[in-house]
Amino acid sequence: MHILVAAKQVLDPDGVNSYALWGRLRVAASGREFEVGETVPRIINAYDEQAMEAALRIRDAGVECRITAVAVGSPSAADVLKRCVAMGADASILVDDPEVAAADGFRTAELIAAVARELGDVDLVICGRQGSDFDQGTVPGVLAELLDAALVTMAASVEAGDGVVRVSRATPLGEELVEATLPAVVSVSNELGLARYPSSRGMLAARRQPPQLKEAADLLADGSGHRVEVRQLIVPDVQGHCEIIDGGSPAEKATALVRRLGELGVLRG
Repeated sequence: MHILVAAKQVLDPDGVNSYALWGRLRVAASGREFEVGETVPRIINAYDEQAMEAALRIRDAGVECRITAVAVGSPSAADVLKRCVAMGADASILVDDPEVAAADGFRTAELIAAVARELGDVDLVICGRQGSDFDQGTVPGVLAELLDAALVTMAASVEAGDGVVRVSRATPLGEELVEATLPAVVSVSNELGLARYPSSRGMLAARRQPPQLKEAADLLADGSGHRVEVRQLIVPDVQGHCEIIDGGSPAEKATALVRRLGELGVLRG
């Protein structure tokens, strides 16, 4: 079995949020990305890291498989693929896309689908449920359509073998068990749990195994692949307001707090 794991490089969400709270988050002149320089690190999308963990758990269960990680982005996205290899991926592929700032999930899905077709033997594609930067969540669905594959979303656990994939889905009504024939695309949610940390040995091996490089223009022979384009990012005003509750004792402070919450309409009745 050949498993393809899609991984994305994103700005650390905690760093972006901190910049916003400090009032230092600025939009670049293009209007499509933030100006954070090298202060905010670029990391693997957390959902995609869990997708890699899902693939590794399939191998841990005794299924004979080969795991390839693929990323679409700038050359710096190679760092994300190094982490995937350090975790246990057998190989990695970087699609260098100079138009990645457009944040078009359709284009990204077309590029990953083109990679899957070139590989020729991909049975299962595992993705994160969405990116932590734009939260569009479009890639898994579009990818399944392009590959004419089954789609299972919101996976909390993934098992595969004998030509099928079995997924436990996290739904508002509880756990749902789904079985689909391969080929299939599965998107993983955070209910899967924490991903393993790369070992020192794995990190050393990843340094000696750079990703295979492909150019986006070579994979999209019929056009740009654009369907959606982010035209303008806006940073909302984030303001904090703090009131000090006075009182001679904890009981007096609690009484004053309840009274104030009532005045603000937070407590009713």
